Amino acid sequence: MIKHSRHCLSLWRMNSGVGWMDDQDRITDGVDENKNPPVDQPEGEGVPIPSRIRLAVDGVRERLQADADRDVVKEYEERYHGRGRLETPTASQEQEPIEGKPVFVPHYKPKRIVNPASVSENERKWAAIAHASTLLTAVLGLATGGAAVLITMFVPLLIYFSFRKRSEFVAFHALQAFTLQLVGTIGWIALLVVGTIAWVALLIVSALLILVAIGVILLPLVILAYPAFIVLSLVLPLGMVIYSVIAAVETHAGHNYRIPYISRWVESQMYSSVLTIL
Repeated sequence: MIKHSRHCLSLWRMNSGVGWMDDQDRITDGVDENKNPPVDQPEGEGVPIPSRIRLAVDGVRERLQADADRDVVKEYEERYHGRGRLETPTASQEQEPIEGKPVFVPHYKPKRIVNPASVSENERKWAAIAHASTLLTAVLGLATGGAAVLITMFVPLLIYFSFRKRSEFVAFHALQAFTLQLVGTIGWIALLVVGTIAWVALLIVSALLILVAIGVILLPLVILAYPAFIVLSLVLPLGMVIYSVIAAVETHAGHNYRIPYISRWVESQMYSSVLTIL
């Protein structure tokens, strides 16, 4: 009995010791014995950058600066063309005129913007007359069967040659009027001639195709197409008259009226063509 009690007491002490050791282990596990306590650093001071990182950053900065200073276009020209094509030739490289051979100097008339406020009453009158001459061309052309057109259409051209060195405003509008009359008369007649020839050819072909039954459908369509073509072609002379009336009114009021499409072509002829040397 006594031995049994002692044995139980020894077991209880052993169990109590194990539990006490487990508690000690749990406490010590949460504490790092090798961890140094934090050191307070003065405010405003940072960790010094290692020398190898500083050298790498300096190398990248130098390469970026070298790429920025490099002329990529010049390097491309030298690599693929042997020399820079964009280099300005020196005085010794410029072509010298050959004795006895004329040097061609391109004629170029600088383009100027016409200020309507600076246009005189006389300039406005002649510009309006140049555009209004289109009405004379239309009336006399109908009365004479188109014979008078060959004379009246040159009225704005005469005005252009009279004012080309005195008034750019009058010259520009006179050349617009002449071009418009040229398109509305000669251009219309040329369109009628070409269209009639094409219609006759289609008429013959459709008549021959009657033998294969296709011409039965095609021939009436070709016959009806010619009157429709004549009506549509009247857009040229009617447009000539309408635009001329508008231009005459606008220029007489001092406005720099521009006829669609024609004005751009007229400017190209006035400032960069043979008209600049006439």
